[in-house]
Amino acid sequence: MYRGIKHLSLATLLATFLVYPLTTLAAHPGEGKSEIENLKRRIEALEAEKSATEAEEPTPWSLGSLADKIELHGLIEVESFYNKPEGGDESSDLTLATVELGLDIQATDYLGGHILLLWEEGETEPVDLDEAVIRLTYPRPLWGMTAGFTGGKMYLPFGKFNSYMITDPLTLDLGETNQSAGLLTLEGDKWTLQAGAFSGETDTFGDNDTIDGWVATLEVQPSQQFGFGTSLISDLAESDIQLVENDDLYHESVMGASAWISYQIGQFGMEAEYVTALDKFDAALVGLSDLTGKRPSAWNLELAWMPNDRWQIAGRYEQADDFQDDATRYGTTISYGLFEHAVLAVEYLHGDAKGPDADPDHTVTVQLAFEF
Repeated sequence: MYRGIKHLSLATLLATFLVYPLTTLAAHPGEGKSEIENLKRRIEALEAEKSATEAEEPTPWSLGSLADKIELHGLIEVESFYNKPEGGDESSDLTLATVELGLDIQATDYLGGHILLLWEEGETEPVDLDEAVIRLTYPRPLWGMTAGFTGGKMYLPFGKFNSYMITDPLTLDLGETNQSAGLLTLEGDKWTLQAGAFSGETDTFGDNDTIDGWVATLEVQPSQQFGFGTSLISDLAESDIQLVENDDLYHESVMGASAWISYQIGQFGMEAEYVTALDKFDAALVGLSDLTGKRPSAWNLELAWMPNDRWQIAGRYEQADDFQDDATRYGTTISYGLFEHAVLAVEYLHGDAKGPDADPDHTVTVQLAFEF
């Protein structure tokens, strides 16, 4: 009898503890649901707070994250040429003409950098830092345009120098300029305006170590097939050809200008450009380096036919005035795409000049280029 009462008491107690909370929740069902919902909201708030804190903390770059932001590209050119001057001795050579290795880093949508190393046989020994710039892009449209800044060592936006040929055009020889500069850019839907400043290496007499050079260019691209542009530079003597070698004889800067047109319709393309000094150089400078006249200029016209993705046939006619003995050159280039990244090209150029020691010559160049 005693044992039965004991078992009954334990059962009653267990039932009391189990049933009472359920009875209470049943009596106040709204309060139980509210507590559960409150708990859920507190957990969600804590998780959101944690996510926000982690988002505010900068994530350190690792090799893995950098791999998605880096683009490596390069160019290798092997060339062989044969030159036969009329009335002179022939010559030939086989060279590793050009090696380029470039690195582009796009850290964010608004910050990037570019580095280009260059090796050219006989010109850059051992390797030249050809370009190294930082690019900044304004994060919001500025009057409906994209604004940006580029600073560092670069090829100034003076001249375009597009070409289908192996040999660089005379316009590039006259106008190409590599300097350390700061460049502002405004870009619209179909045009780009750039303006910048630099401290040149060629200074007029008594004007040294100052940021006194400037460059400006406007490019218009009405369609994907047609584009044109013009550019100005404060002193054409800043070009890499070194028109002025003796600063003591250089008393006044000579502004340079260029204009170009690029057009492609179907299988045919055209490139035309003109580069000139806007004033005369001092007479005392004439005869130094490649400056053979007071007001140097050069123009280049090229036509190309591309019957398919592999073949390209191009022709050139160009001329220089008061520059490189008033040279005239014309010729053709035939190129064939061996593989996706490799091109084999053969070029013939005939050159003639008016200098006393300048004989007409014939040059054949074969180039194998690998670009990646």
